[in-house]
Amino acid sequence: MNMKIECFENKIIIYLYKNKLCLDNIDILNKEIKNLFIKLIKICNFDFFGLSKVNIYNNDVYGNIIEIDKIYKSDFNLDIIDLKLIVHKNIDFYLEIDNNLYIDVKEDFYKNDKYYININRFDNLLKYIEYGKIIYKNV
Repeated sequence: MNMKIECFENKIIIYLYKNKLCLDNIDILNKEIKNLFIKLIKICNFDFFGLSKVNIYNNDVYGNIIEIDKIYKSDFNLDIIDLKLIVHKNIDFYLEIDNNLYIDVKEDFYKNDKYYININRFDNLLKYIEYGKIIYKNV
């Protein structure tokens, strides 16, 4: 599994490139997310105990991006991970690049000195992903 993790004060973003989660079955999706949390707790010492809001952004070309917002931390029962899952299917993802980089793909739009290219335009996204950042909302 290709996974990239960004950590912020009360938010974690997990980029799952070419990973398909079972978005059509909530029970299986719940298990997949909880198993991912268990791996992150063991490997990275993350603390997910309590209530977390989980936004799952899905794109058929890229895979999934998971945003985890910690809403409430449980100090008493450290065995409970409570999730509020929100699934966003078939979202347009864009590659954000600086305007001084040359990439042989026509940009979809230009904003604030950045070019935004829909990732569906790339034949081989891995060839270009190192030049920018994946944007999946609020473009």
